[in-house]
Amino acid sequence: MKKKPIAIGLVLVALIAVFWLSCEPGPQGTIDVKATLDGAPWTGAVEYTLTRTGQNLTGASVEKSFNVTPDTWTCAYVSGGPAGANFVDITPSATQALVDGGTITFTLNFVTPPPPLDASIVFDTWTINGVPVDPGIHFVPPDTIIDIRYKEHVDGPEGEVVTVYQTCWLRIHYVEGEDEVIWLHAVNADGAVFMDPPATKLYQMTTVEGVDAPYCTEVPLLKCEPVNLDVEIEWELEICTDYTKTINWLHFPEANGAPILFDILPLFPGPDRVFDLTSWGCVELEGDVNPDNDCTEPCPTLTIVIQAPL
Repeated sequence: MKKKPIAIGLVLVALIAVFWLSCEPGPQGTIDVKATLDGAPWTGAVEYTLTRTGQNLTGASVEKSFNVTPDTWTCAYVSGGPAGANFVDITPSATQALVDGGTITFTLNFVTPPPPLDASIVFDTWTINGVPVDPGIHFVPPDTIIDIRYKEHVDGPEGEVVTVYQTCWLRIHYVEGEDEVIWLHAVNADGAVFMDPPATKLYQMTTVEGVDAPYCTEVPLLKCEPVNLDVEIEWELEICTDYTKTINWLHFPEANGAPILFDILPLFPGPDRVFDLTSWGCVELEGDVNPDNDCTEPCPTLTIVIQAPL
């Protein structure tokens, strides 16, 4: 009978040992979840998941820490974050290995989208020898340059530079004169198209009815048959800068080195020759959000009466 207390004591010791061992914590590690906005730390509401095989945790804000079992964990963005910002990625990696006693960090990165891009072009004025003129009839002597001006602008993140593609047309209509045909000569001088303030020009080519017309191409003008001349240009323009683009379209007679796109070859003595001119232009910008202001309407007609030598 005296041995019972000893037996009971042994049982109790065994039970305590088992209980003690079962309460020892298993392997543990820490996951920190953070976020940035435009590279700077950001805290707030954002939904994401943390997953490993057989386990899925959810988070609703950052910064936040999770005590978890060591394993390979994956973080995935679900929704939310800074208002108006775009989720970019998770760094240093969306999947990382967590060891016992270790810490891994998932950083959700957001960026503020830049302002939308919007290129525009509007007709400004016809000019003759650089002087603005009203539409209508104008008598022009030899050594005259017929020009046009457009106003151009790109809205977006101020100070940045973008590439703008442009096409401008000149419809020339030989309406009166005794000649059966009058000839134009393509010059495509680089200085014939320029911006104020100056801008970097990447490309320029004259065309006739959409077909390239490089230097020395001759273009016939038949009476009562309009012809579309155009010039294709590629510029680097600074956003939020107001530009005035000038195009020196025509020169009479041959340009002889003048910065011009086309010149009218010398005319034989005779009556005046009459031409109706109409012009329009378009701009093209990758990412442009408003196509409604990318092209002009045909501008008011300019009629030029070329006074041929007697």
